[in-house]
Amino acid sequence: MKYELEPDNRNCPDDVLLDDMRSVAVRMGKSTLTKDEYNKNGRFSAATMQNRFGSWNNALLKCNLMIGKRNRIPHQEILDDLKKVAEKTGEKSVSVESYRVMGKFSAPTVSKAFGSWSKAMSAAGLDVSAAWHPKVSDDELLSNLAKVWETLGRQPKQNDLRKPLSCFSSDTYKRRFGSWRNSLEFFVKNTGDDSNFSYEKQKDIIYYPVDVKHQEKRLTQRDPSWRMRFLVNRRDRFSCRACGRSPANDVGVVLHVDHVIPWSKGGETIFENLQTLCEKCNLGKSDLPMYVDHAAEGFKNDQPV
Repeated sequence: MKYELEPDNRNCPDDVLLDDMRSVAVRMGKSTLTKDEYNKNGRFSAATMQNRFGSWNNALLKCNLMIGKRNRIPHQEILDDLKKVAEKTGEKSVSVESYRVMGKFSAPTVSKAFGSWSKAMSAAGLDVSAAWHPKVSDDELLSNLAKVWETLGRQPKQNDLRKPLSCFSSDTYKRRFGSWRNSLEFFVKNTGDDSNFSYEKQKDIIYYPVDVKHQEKRLTQRDPSWRMRFLVNRRDRFSCRACGRSPANDVGVVLHVDHVIPWSKGGETIFENLQTLCEKCNLGKSDLPMYVDHAAEGFKNDQPV
């Protein structure tokens, strides 16, 4: 068997390297090449091209081939392209939607290069489009979902997440968490299940109002957080504890989270002192305590005031 060496590729002229890239593209009928494609079909390696011409994209440009994906795009090139789009539209700002249609690069590429879309606009000397809004936080999404859940009195469906009921669409949740189901699971996980407080037990408690005048510092803020609101509503099955109405079976019912011992009487905003009331019952209760000292009043059975 006769062994023969392949041609020595060391110090091969640039033209030979580039001609081989072009020939591979022609054989494959493509206007661009990936590194893997060239490694499988070319005489040389993609690493050789990178070392000789500085980068794979530089080698493609020298062969008059299209660049599939550019890395480390100069900021000035991106800014110049943003200004060109602004000139085409005749506007002082460029929206993400407009740039997707007329821009040379992708919107995520622009945002990543400058930290955000608004920072890219500022760097280009352009105004921030009214259509642009910063990325919403997870907490904002969870708070919105809690509000929708409370308003409906049940677990929301994707079609429920529409304005004016919801500030965000179900697509927003799916993009953030991967799927609608993942969104619900993430929500439940972050609301937690750290309370075993029973409403039935609550009725056996005798509440004594606190002398607010002598209470120099309150332990909690008056308004409960979205998380505590949801936990209270969930504990009370999204139903009014006075009349039993729920948005799930009575359209138009609006639920409030009420202080059993009124805030004005020294009641704190803690789980045990909160309850779900419908708007009508809550307005009727006003700042009265929900329960009285039964022994002192002479009642045998627990009855709401």
